[in-house]
Amino acid sequence: MILALSIQNVALIDKAEIQFEEGLNVLTGETGAGKSIVIDSVMLLLGSRASKEIIRTGEEKAIVEGIFFVDSNKDKIVEILEEAGLSLEEDDTLIINREITTSGRNYCRINGRIVPLSFLAKIGSFLVDILGQHEHQYLLDNSKHLSLLDSFGDEEFINIKAKIKELLEQYREIQRELTKFFTDEKEKASAIELLKYQIDEIEKGNLSVEEEKKLLERRNLLINFEKLFNSLNSSYKILYESSGGFAVLDNLHVVLKNLETAASIDEKLKGLKEKIENITYELEDCALQVRDYLSELDFSQQSLDEVERRLDQINTLKRKYGPTIQHILEFKEGKIKELEDILNSEERQQKLKLQQQKLWDEMINLSGILHLKRRKIAEHIEKNINNILAELNMPNAFFKVEIQKSKEPTETGFDNVEFLISTNIGEPLKPLSKIASGGELSRIMLALKTILADADGIPTLIFDEVDTGISGKTAQLVAEKMAYLSKKHQIICVTHLPQIAAMADAHHKISKITHKNRTYIHIEKLDYQGKINELSRIMSGSNVTQTTIEHSKELLEIADKFKSKI
Repeated sequence: MILALSIQNVALIDKAEIQFEEGLNVLTGETGAGKSIVIDSVMLLLGSRASKEIIRTGEEKAIVEGIFFVDSNKDKIVEILEEAGLSLEEDDTLIINREITTSGRNYCRINGRIVPLSFLAKIGSFLVDILGQHEHQYLLDNSKHLSLLDSFGDEEFINIKAKIKELLEQYREIQRELTKFFTDEKEKASAIELLKYQIDEIEKGNLSVEEEKKLLERRNLLINFEKLFNSLNSSYKILYESSGGFAVLDNLHVVLKNLETAASIDEKLKGLKEKIENITYELEDCALQVRDYLSELDFSQQSLDEVERRLDQINTLKRKYGPTIQHILEFKEGKIKELEDILNSEERQQKLKLQQQKLWDEMINLSGILHLKRRKIAEHIEKNINNILAELNMPNAFFKVEIQKSKEPTETGFDNVEFLISTNIGEPLKPLSKIASGGELSRIMLALKTILADADGIPTLIFDEVDTGISGKTAQLVAEKMAYLSKKHQIICVTHLPQIAAMADAHHKISKITHKNRTYIHIEKLDYQGKINELSRIMSGSNVTQTTIEHSKELLEIADKFKSKI
């Protein structure tokens, strides 16, 4: 239930607060006074889209805040809040805040915590249901009738629908796989031949990841053989062989001999002599390694040609099957699997078809159960709507829910649903779009919302000018139905009908005023005299007479008597 609504800098509203009550809350005012702005502000709190254009001229941001008392759907709301790390206030209230800035950014908060816009819509669906003129178009669209009917389903109904959707997804996945199988034998033989060729060519390549690395190293060595040989040979000669003078190692041996003589004179040089001796041994070992490497070093043009041919073979396979050897090997494994699938296609197809038939049978079974449940829901809807339509001065109307079976399954089963109506005795049932006037649509939607509200447990219903085409006795009956509905739900109603306004438990008048060349919207809660004045205005416009005033008082008395009986 909405306890209070605060609006700041939204359209023509600079600042306004409304405290709603239990029962029937009515908003009235002249056309263009700004009643729809109040409803739009509530919708902002429920997650509707908004642009910076709604911000009052000259202001930086628009702010809407609402306090909601959670008195129904509490378990569902608490579960949604806990998923986001939120909770109700201690008094079971939610404070929802929405801020729209001129930069286009939106800030949404619940109990002071920032949440995404989608979260407002998720939780708002359990708080408020809004019925406006656009709902009439929704009702005329027969493609929406199935979802309207299904909204009356219980938890078991919802679970069956979810299972059918899951089965259909599996069924379609198998169908997609079956379409991949060949139906033309020539095409199948051609595919097998190509796969065998690709697999055979790769296997003949005898590829390995390590081989390519070694080949590249070998190729580099052979190409640079002369440079490598000259570098090592020169180094060996400098280390070990005399060339017009002493080699490095020969010179080191002379140094060692001199240090032995010096160390025999001064023992302090013994450590230095040992270091030079160790260096000499290590250098001799290095020289031997260079010699051994040179002895094994061999250049062969034939070897280089063989390496080049092998690398060319590998690169050819790379160009055809993948950028790396690893990719080529993975490609081969994929083709082996593809070949196996084709060779075993008949067996695989048979298995898939059996699986598909099993899924189909299960869908048929569940859809049958769902159909019976829909038929039961339809009977409940038909009975209740026809009773309510009779109460709303459509005694000869007959509302019917037609359920026909489709040939192909959908995510909701095999049923097509359409709402039909006959408004007069002797007239055949026709689609709503073919027969219903604005006033009739308003009453049909009111009847639907009346029974749906009891099913979904939404505490607050907003009726935004749904009294189109209604007057006289029918208007009084609609007013009485809203009063009756307000005993179980909080109702907020924007109306132009005096009969509905007279039924209000709380009546708010919305008016447009001009001050210092700026336009403002003023919202005030009416007392008894204010209600009389506003009812008189609604009935007579600016030409209010004593007769009109007396009629207004009479309407209020009639409304009080009716409400005291329900």
